[in-house]
Amino acid sequence: MPGITPRNSHFSYSMQEKGVEVSRILAYFIGSLLFLLGSIFFFPKYSVMWNAKAGLFGSWDFVTGCLCFFTGANLDFIQTIRYNHGTQLRQVLRAFTALCNYMATALCFIIGSWFYLPKYINRVDEGTQYMNVAITFYGQYQVKEVKLDPDVGKSTVELTEARGYVAETHNVTTTDGYILTMHRLPKSYDESQAGEDAAKGKPAVLIQHGLLDSSFSWVCNFRNQSLAFVLADAGYDVWLGNNRGNTYSTNHVKYTTEDDAFWDFSWEDMGRFDLPAMLNYARETSGQKTVAFVGHSEGATQAFVAFSNDQTLAQSVSYFAALAPVAWLGNTDAKALKFLATVYLDKIFEVLGQVEFLSQSEVLQEVIGAAACTANPELCETALALVSGVSENWNSSRVSVYLSEMPAGTSVKNMGHYAQSIRKGTFSAYNYGCGCLRVFGIKLCSKHICENKIKYGSFDPPAFPVGTMKYPRTGFFTGENDILATSTDTNQLRAAMPNTTIIHDEEISDFSHLDFTWAVDANERVYRSVLEQLDQYIDIGY
Repeated sequence: MPGITPRNSHFSYSMQEKGVEVSRILAYFIGSLLFLLGSIFFFPKYSVMWNAKAGLFGSWDFVTGCLCFFTGANLDFIQTIRYNHGTQLRQVLRAFTALCNYMATALCFIIGSWFYLPKYINRVDEGTQYMNVAITFYGQYQVKEVKLDPDVGKSTVELTEARGYVAETHNVTTTDGYILTMHRLPKSYDESQAGEDAAKGKPAVLIQHGLLDSSFSWVCNFRNQSLAFVLADAGYDVWLGNNRGNTYSTNHVKYTTEDDAFWDFSWEDMGRFDLPAMLNYARETSGQKTVAFVGHSEGATQAFVAFSNDQTLAQSVSYFAALAPVAWLGNTDAKALKFLATVYLDKIFEVLGQVEFLSQSEVLQEVIGAAACTANPELCETALALVSGVSENWNSSRVSVYLSEMPAGTSVKNMGHYAQSIRKGTFSAYNYGCGCLRVFGIKLCSKHICENKIKYGSFDPPAFPVGTMKYPRTGFFTGENDILATSTDTNQLRAAMPNTTIIHDEEISDFSHLDFTWAVDANERVYRSVLEQLDQYIDIGY
C-alpha cells in the first residue's frame, strides 16, 4: 500500500484530500480485516458457519471486504492523479496501471479463497473435520493450553548442541558480496562427549538445503534420524550450507535486507556464486583435495547450474548425491507452486514492490508454525502436502518443530524463476523479458526493448548445459510420492545428462519431497545408501 506522503514534497493536503487519504487507509484496513474473516467463514463449505444455499455472496463480511478493497484502490487512483495534477497522460496511465494492479490483486485473493484452495486441498470428510474443529474452537472463544515441544524455536547450532555435538559457525563471502553462514559438525557424538580433538584427515561433506529451507532441516530430528548426525558419526567433517536470503544468510558487504538490491537474486545466482564459495571453503578448511556434496531440491538445482558451467569445480567433488533433484518443472504437480505460476503471482509481487518472500517472522514461526501446528498437526500436514506430496513418514508430533524454522525465506525473484520454469517447461537462466513483434511467424525484436538481449546477448535466456556435465559422479534419490519433482521431469533431467554421469539411481517408495529431510525412517531408507556411495569415492579423483 503506498505511503501517505505525497510524491512532491512541496505539495500540501487540503481538508478534502486529507479526508480521501484517511478514507483510503481505513478502506484498506477494514477491507482486509473483513475479507480475512469472510474467507475463513467462506472457505469450509460444510462447516456450521456456512449456509449451503447462500451461494457466493452468502457471507456479508466477505463481500463487504472485497468492496472496501476495491474502494481503497479507486481512492488510490484519485489521489495519484491529484498528486500529479492530472495534467500529463503518462501520469494518468501510471495511476490507471496502479488501479488495475490493485484490482488484479483483489481478484487473485477472491479466486484463491473461493476456488483454487478448496479445489486443490480436495476437502474430504477428514480434512473438513479438521477445519470445522478449528473454526468451532475459535468461534466459541475457547482457550486451550498448548504444550510446545522443547525443540521449537531452537536454531541449528542450539539444536545440534542439544543433541550432544560440537557445532561451529563459519562465514564465507561470495564473489558478488553475499556473506553466507555455514554450520560445521567437526566431531562425532563420541568425540564431542569425550572432549577429544576431532580425528585428523576426516573426509569433508557439504549438505545443502532446499527451497525456503535452511541448515536446520539436517538436524531437526534425533541422532539416528538426521543426516548431519549420521554423517558426523560415520567419521565425516560435516558442513551445512545456507543460501543467500535465508534465515542465516542475510548479510552483504554493501547492502542490507532493507535494500531491494539485496533481494535481486534467484537459484541461478546460488549456483554460480553460493555453491562454489561454500564448496571451496569447506574443502580448503578441512584440508582435503575433494569434498562430497549432498543437495536436496533447490540444493540440487544450484548444483546442476554450478557443475554444468564449471567442470573444474565439479572435479573437486568426489560424489554428488541428488535428493529429490529439481531442474525441469513443466510437469510438477505441486498445487501451491502451480497456482503461483499460473496467476503470475511473482509478477504481481514485483509490481507491488515486494522483493522478499516468506522470511521468518513471529507470526509465521511462533503462531502458525509452533502453536497452531502443535494444536492441530494434521491440518499443517495437509497444507504441506500441497507442495511436497502426501506423507506417512513424518513424526506428526514434530511438525511444529519443523515449521518453527521453516519457511526460512528467499526472494520473490527466486520464486519467479521457479515459476518461469513451471510456465515454460525449461531449465534456463532467468527470463528478463523481451518486447517482440511477430510478423508472418517471424519474431522481430529490438535490443532496445529486450533486457534478455542486453543481459545474455540473445533474445531468449540460455539453457543450462547439463549435457556437458561429465563430472562429478552423481547419484539420484527420488521419491515415488514426490509431487514437486515428478518422475516425468526427473526423467527429462536424466535424458539431458551424459549416460556415464549418473552412477546410482534409486526411487524410494511412498517418499514425498520433504521426506528426504523430515522422514523418521530416512536413515534406513535413504541415508545409509547415500553413505555407502560417499564412502566408495573418498578422495578418489577423475
